[in-house]
Amino acid sequence: MCLADATPWEFGYTNDGPVTKTATTLAEIEEQTKQRVEPDYSKQTIANGSMSIRTRSTKSLLHQNMSEQQSTPRRPWVAALLSLLGGPLGQLYCGRGVRFFVLAFITLLLFPLLSALAVSPSDGRVAFVVLMIAAVCYPILLIVDAVRIARSTVTTQLKWFQRWWIYPLVFVVYLTAIEGVSRFTRTYVAESFVVPSRPMSPTIMAGDRIFVTKMAGGSDAIDYGDVVVFHSRGPGSPLYVMRVIALGGDTIEIVDEKVILNGVAISDPNANFEGELPEFEDLANMATTSVPRDCFFVLGDSRRRSMDSRFLGPISKTDYRGTAVRVFWSRPRTIKDPRNLDDVNVGPVAWERIGMMIR
Repeated sequence: MCLADATPWEFGYTNDGPVTKTATTLAEIEEQTKQRVEPDYSKQTIANGSMSIRTRSTKSLLHQNMSEQQSTPRRPWVAALLSLLGGPLGQLYCGRGVRFFVLAFITLLLFPLLSALAVSPSDGRVAFVVLMIAAVCYPILLIVDAVRIARSTVTTQLKWFQRWWIYPLVFVVYLTAIEGVSRFTRTYVAESFVVPSRPMSPTIMAGDRIFVTKMAGGSDAIDYGDVVVFHSRGPGSPLYVMRVIALGGDTIEIVDEKVILNGVAISDPNANFEGELPEFEDLANMATTSVPRDCFFVLGDSRRRSMDSRFLGPISKTDYRGTAVRVFWSRPRTIKDPRNLDDVNVGPVAWERIGMMIR
C-alpha cells in the first residue's frame, strides 16, 4: 500500500487530530470525533443556571420592595384628619377618586341649596331643625366614610393621585371652590348675622343669630313691616336690623309715640314701649318727614331703645343688605353697660327660639 493512497484513519489520525485508538469503522470515527469536538457544558450550565437564579431572585426582591413602597396601607386617622379639614379629601387619600369628585360636587351644591331652604318661608320650624341637623351630620358622615374605607382597604398599589404633594394642592383648590360658592351664596342666596343688641326685642333678642335672605327681590321688593338689614350710614358702616314703617313717597310723623303715616295713625302690634324714655332725646315725638322715592323709613320694635330713622333719617335703598327671615341660633346676651356692647353676660342656649320665623 502506497503512503499517498492511505486514508487518515488507517494511521490513527483524523483531520482534527489524533484519536485515542485506531478507528476501524466509520461509526467509531464519528463517535470519537463528537467526543473530541463537543466540550462538556454541564458545569458551565450549572454555574450559569445559578447566576440566572440569583439574578431572578434579585429582580424579584427589588420588584417586591418597589411594590411595598407603592402600596402603603391607608391609615384611618389620616383619612379622618383629611376629611375633617378638607371634606372628601379623606376619600381621595384612600384611593377613591370618583367618590371624591362626586362628594365634592355634592358638598359645593349643598351649601347654597341648604341656605335657600333655610330662608324659605314655606318650611316649618320642625323642617328647619331637621335641615340643620342634616347639615351638621353631613361632615361627620364624610369622616366616618373615609375611616371605614381606610380600614377595609387591603394593601394595593397606589394610584397616581395618591401622592403627598397632591393632597395640599387639592386642599387649596377645594377651599378656593368653597370660598367662591360661599361668596355666591352670601351675595345671591342668604347670609347670616349675629344681633348683639336689643333694638328689635322681643322679635329679635340680643344674642340671636339670624338668616337674611337675598332672594326676596332686592330693595325694590321692600314692603311695610319687613325686617331688613342695612348699612346705617352708607357702604361700609355698621349694619342695623329694623322694621320698615314707611316707603318712598310717604310722609311720617310721631306724636306721643304714635306713628302717623300719610296723615293716618297706625297701630303697630310689634311695637314695644318697655323701659324709661331717655332724657337726652325726645323719642316720643318727631316732626313730619317726607321719605324720598329711593329710600325707606325704619323703626326698631323696642321704641325706647332703638337708634333708627328718628336719628339716622330715611335709609337709602342702596344700603339695603337683605330681609331677615329666621332665627337659627340663640344665646341671650345681657348688656351690662349700653355704652359698651362687648361687656355682656351670655346665657344658655334658647332652644325655643331656634328655627323661629321673623315676622
